[in-house]
Amino acid sequence: MTIHGTEATDGQHGGRKTVSGATFELYEDEAGQYRWRLVHDNGNIIADSGEGYASPQKAKQGIESVKRNAPDADIERK
Repeated sequence: MTIHGTEATDGQHGGRKTVSGATFELYEDEAGQYRWRLVHDNGNIIADSGEGYASPQKAKQGIESVKRNAPDADIERK
């Protein structure tokens, strides 16, 4: 399942639909938890959820949170 805007789309373009050069992919892991990853068109994983969610809906909320809260996030060097 891929996420485009606030819509979920299954089965398009090999399970991926491109948005601005990257695609959010929502998947179920081996433990039955739902996770997301942001994949660039070149196949590189740009970001991932870092945690499993109990339902696809909760994982989608995580994606929407990233999209809403980090479009212009500062870079902090440590």
